[in-house]
Amino acid sequence: MKRLLPCLLLSLLLLTCKKKKEPVPAVNYNIVGIWSLHSYQNNFGKGANATVTQYPCLGYNTLIFYNDSTASQIYTGIDTCFITPTHVQANGAQDYGLPGLLPLPSKWSQKGNIVKLIYQNTSLNVSGVISGTPGKLQITFKDTVVSGGNTYYITSVEVQE
Repeated sequence: MKRLLPCLLLSLLLLTCKKKKEPVPAVNYNIVGIWSLHSYQNNFGKGANATVTQYPCLGYNTLIFYNDSTASQIYTGIDTCFITPTHVQANGAQDYGLPGLLPLPSKWSQKGNIVKLIYQNTSLNVSGVISGTPGKLQITFKDTVVSGGNTYYITSVEVQE
């Protein structure tokens, strides 16, 4: 009995002790600069699953984040960037880059590893998740679009240059 009481007290003490949880410091990624499209997926029509390895022209799609919280997207290629093997619209051709279009302006905000693009003159807002290490960052943007009673999914990955 003499040993049981100290053991119970010690057990009770250990059970009631709580470790102090330290907050995890927030990572502040610097996204200012030029990013290029690395991959793109969607389920429009026959769908597309394209990477810059398969379709090098994807890399001509650039997204530039400026210090003043504005951004701009532009395609700098000289030919249309098709991301499907066929280039015939009737056969389900999809492109992701048309030469000669004006840059698409937007504003951006960032909180931790979440970045939000707000496109000007539209109601389109897209969020992305920043991951990687400094010098090898990427942003994965995921969006859904409802059109004609169908829900379409779009995922794109941008890599920092």
